[in-house]
Amino acid sequence: MAAANDLSVADGRFAPDILEVAARRAVAAWAQAVDGNDAELRAIADSSAIGELLHPGDPSGRTRLVVRGPEIRQIRIHALDAAAEPPTMTIDVDLAGRRYIQDRDTTAVLSGSQSKHVNFTERWTLALTGDETQPWRIVRVDSPVGRA
Repeated sequence: MAAANDLSVADGRFAPDILEVAARRAVAAWAQAVDGNDAELRAIADSSAIGELLHPGDPSGRTRLVVRGPEIRQIRIHALDAAAEPPTMTIDVDLAGRRYIQDRDTTAVLSGSQSKHVNFTERWTLALTGDETQPWRIVRVDSPVGRA
């Protein structure tokens, strides 16, 4: 966060409140896409990241992630690389909700629970873009930090 504050003096897109807004938009778009409408997620994420967000670990897309009632507990900047081209920030998003992986054809629950409320953490990397309305874009989804 200290690095973000320092960088924000030269470039307002690094201001902590801008970073948090970008992260919250990403979570909201992801939650909406999990339920089917992925237009907002496509506007702020690369296609490879979208695949991993909606079908984690399954490039075939035969399964889907379902998250019901996601609640953001905390957003933390894990890393900020202003020297990268383009600059990136990696965030950890602590969430709570009912989270499970479902077979898209049979709707069978393959992992997780439809009824159990769990805490979990997502780790996403966002890259700075030239878009003034949405300066940060999800470019990578890393292995989850933790899942219950």
